[in-house]
Amino acid sequence: MIYHFARCIRCLIFGLLTLSASMLGAQSIISGVVTDISSGEPLIGATVLADNTNLGTVTDVDGKYSLAIDSESRTLTITYVGYKSQVLNINTRVLIDISMVEGEFLDEVVVVGYGKQSRTKLTSAVSTVDEKALKKLPVANVSNGLEGLAAGLFVRQGSGEPGFSGSSFEVRNFGNALVIVDGAPGSLDELDAQEIESISILKDAASAAIYGVQGGNGVVLVTTRNGTIGKPKLSYSNQYTFASFTAYPDVLNSEQYATVLNEGLRNAGRDPFYSEEQVESYRSGSDPVNFPNEDWKNLLFRDQSFQQRHNLNIAGGNEKIRYFVSAGFLDQGSNYTEDVLSYQQYNIRSNIEASLSDQLTLRLNLAGRRRVNEAPGYSAYNIFRELSRALPTNIAYYPDGTPARPSFSPNHILEGIKDFNAGYYRANNNNLDAKLSLQYDVKQVEGLSLKSYASLVYNTNYQKEWGKSYELFTLNRNSGNYDVFIASPEGSFSETVLTQSLGFGNDYVLQESVNYDRQFSGHSVSVLALGELQKRSGQNFFGRRQDFQSNLIDQLFAGSNENKDANGGEYRENRLGLISRLAYDYKLKYFLETSFRYDGSSKFAPGNEWGFFPSVSAGWRVSEEPFFQALRSTIKDLKFRGSIGTAGNDGTAGYQWLSGFTYNFFFGINDTAIPTIDNTALANLDLTWETITTKNVGVDMSLFNKDLTISADYFYREKNGVLAFASGSVPSTLGVSLAAQNLHSYSNQGYEITLNYNKKVNRDLTYNIGVNFSRSRETAEFIDEALIEDEFMRENLTQTGNYTGLRRGYISDGLFQTPEEIEQAAIQDGGTNASLQPGDVKYVDLNGDNIIDVRDQKVFGNGDKPAYNYSLNLGVTYKSLEFSVLLTGAAGYDIYIDGEAQSPLRNGFNGYDYQLDYWTPENTGAQFPRITDGGFNDNNYRYSDFWKRDAKHLRVKNVFLRYALPKSLMNKVGLEDAKLVITGHNLFVLKGYDEDFDPQMQSSTGWYYPQTKSYTFGINISL
Repeated sequence: MIYHFARCIRCLIFGLLTLSASMLGAQSIISGVVTDISSGEPLIGATVLADNTNLGTVTDVDGKYSLAIDSESRTLTITYVGYKSQVLNINTRVLIDISMVEGEFLDEVVVVGYGKQSRTKLTSAVSTVDEKALKKLPVANVSNGLEGLAAGLFVRQGSGEPGFSGSSFEVRNFGNALVIVDGAPGSLDELDAQEIESISILKDAASAAIYGVQGGNGVVLVTTRNGTIGKPKLSYSNQYTFASFTAYPDVLNSEQYATVLNEGLRNAGRDPFYSEEQVESYRSGSDPVNFPNEDWKNLLFRDQSFQQRHNLNIAGGNEKIRYFVSAGFLDQGSNYTEDVLSYQQYNIRSNIEASLSDQLTLRLNLAGRRRVNEAPGYSAYNIFRELSRALPTNIAYYPDGTPARPSFSPNHILEGIKDFNAGYYRANNNNLDAKLSLQYDVKQVEGLSLKSYASLVYNTNYQKEWGKSYELFTLNRNSGNYDVFIASPEGSFSETVLTQSLGFGNDYVLQESVNYDRQFSGHSVSVLALGELQKRSGQNFFGRRQDFQSNLIDQLFAGSNENKDANGGEYRENRLGLISRLAYDYKLKYFLETSFRYDGSSKFAPGNEWGFFPSVSAGWRVSEEPFFQALRSTIKDLKFRGSIGTAGNDGTAGYQWLSGFTYNFFFGINDTAIPTIDNTALANLDLTWETITTKNVGVDMSLFNKDLTISADYFYREKNGVLAFASGSVPSTLGVSLAAQNLHSYSNQGYEITLNYNKKVNRDLTYNIGVNFSRSRETAEFIDEALIEDEFMRENLTQTGNYTGLRRGYISDGLFQTPEEIEQAAIQDGGTNASLQPGDVKYVDLNGDNIIDVRDQKVFGNGDKPAYNYSLNLGVTYKSLEFSVLLTGAAGYDIYIDGEAQSPLRNGFNGYDYQLDYWTPENTGAQFPRITDGGFNDNNYRYSDFWKRDAKHLRVKNVFLRYALPKSLMNKVGLEDAKLVITGHNLFVLKGYDEDFDPQMQSSTGWYYPQTKSYTFGINISL
């Protein structure tokens, strides 16, 4: 597979190089050096264009250029950011050196909804991600690289499991954002970072309302790379990564487990289970068969996993045709000691832009992606659950290698995953993506253009889950032989079970637009009118059989006809939008922009399908006023802006306005299984989309010759008509499922600050400092909830009027230290406190009735969604060396420790080593309560702030070092440049709690595949 893939890429690149050579044929070569006229320093990346031939190139790291020209060429045009453009006559010269004079800084062009706009003209809240910083990060998923790179973007990676390690990301904590890739809905994690040219974050309604019912939670716009004018440039990059867990606690060894178990039995008034001699035998390891000290964590996991990524791309072209072709490969291994968990991703892309005439431009983007997952029959959740429970006193394998049956579980986690003994999970996802646009510039009307755009994305997803039994053994000490035990596959009572599923989908987007962009003596007008049709459809089905005659045949036909199952479904979804935008500015000083979208969705009943989503924004560039000129030497640019707009959200199941039926239980009639049907929920003809209104004010400024830029925003957002069920106010005795309603209301408010300082000290030294800080919290303005009659409880437990996601429960007051303290305390065991002992958790009697019950609960935690995100990016470049450090963090949220993560012996299982700081008469200042037999204690494990941990943290997210090899060496080997790269990612985190879990953990018990830290080595080559 990989061989044929590579062969196709080689053929494609050879063809492009041949095509380029034929197009770039020339009669003479012009070369020279482009420098700064004041310092004489070479300018890297200056563009040099020749007329008539439509050919061009860019200068290298020494400011040198070489350009093949036609005999008809008469002039060269040289441009460089921050310098005045020059046009020079060629005459008969073949060596032309150019000295550039500093001028006005070229304005950054930002991708916005259905177009582009200069940053100077922006009146809405839009952040951009530095694609160069993104490409420094050795991450398997693009989403994992976004943390800390843009203000207002809240990113959280919940797992490091290969193939399932993508991050959730939200704009301003609003919810899942809409992702648009090259003009159509898509996914970040389907892309190779080397394919990306820019990422824009549309944060307020003025920028996102143009996406109507899909833009309510913000929009992430991704633009892939296009070709550039110049000779073909072939680039290759690789990354070789070694990864380990960022944090995961050790489990108790046999000596610790035996000691803890004895302590729990003593506290229960029972005799110890292990004698002192037996505990010593576990400690010394003198008899590993009868007194084993099994390290299940060490058996399951290795210190390092391996990941590799490769990308090969070529870009080039002229003013007639430009191209970018890329091929990428990712191979991600796991930290399991057995090679049973892996993920591969293949990416190929071809972006072509052709000027068919002076008026007609064609763009064709073709991309293909293939993702391959393989995992053991035991999920990561179950593997880490079994690890937390695995008893070190159970031997994993007898001395002859025979797998021993554990006493703590019917399964053997290591033997089950080894050689896929308990089965496997395999998945293949194929994605084909084609985008075609044709733009016609109307010569008869200056500034008028017409554009047609079409996008087709075709997805197929195939999954196969094979579960099978395997043998475990127990040594019969009487006979000396092994007794056999059959371990069944996960979640099944059958010895063999197979499930296969297939789904495919088609996503279509069609757009027709008219754009008018014109300047009239200081006035600038831009008008967009666009119609868009979106259509999504797909089908899925699955089959399941069990009780196979042989576990060697993992095909459906070999399963039993008994207890088999098959199912399937289909979905269809349509949207139609009419869009308009008008932007006006006067002398780049006063700005006004308005837009609307009239959207229709097939999800709602006739009469409610259509919605109108308007927005308006304005800006004032104060720095252009005459009265401000005295400050221009310090403050180069100062702009105030404000916006208000309405967007929507139709992210709900369709056709809830119709009543219907669903297949439910099966009943046996005359030995035949007959399916029954049941009513769906009540219908609601009035159901429509959520309405989201956002107000935003902001300021953008640049100081000290634009070395320092500052951007700050404050926003307030109202979300009304949120779909919910009136389960709080309607009694459950209604007898039918309730209809969804546009019922709840929420609001968000917050602020963002971005500071960037970039300084070029001299020819050899530059440095930069970047700071991002964001704050956003959501308030429940109205939640349908049952009326709480008790005034104290109503004040503390009502959700309406409070932040969402808050934790509510009991308030702890440390641990009881003496029997006398228990006697004087409020009743908290439902009786006379007779069940309590010193070392148990003490709770606060909030309402003063001397009884700890539900009336003593209140808010004690922020919940698991951060309210604050912050980052610091430091970078320095000295000659051929580049070094950067990215620090990220979050605050205003917490994690909760639950289940086996609270105490050892829970349900009779093992524990984590951090739990050894438990209360005893000799350790009264312990962090954890006394040990109880079996880990059960209704008092100690109530939902309370005792188990809450403040998750604020600061993480060393990325450390990057790159060295460019000497140009003289590159010339000898025929390369344009080569750079060696070393990167450390997720190196360590500073946090405020002792438990060895990552602050981004999303499992309160610790049953998840942890995030990883890594070290990466790579090389980037261009020719």
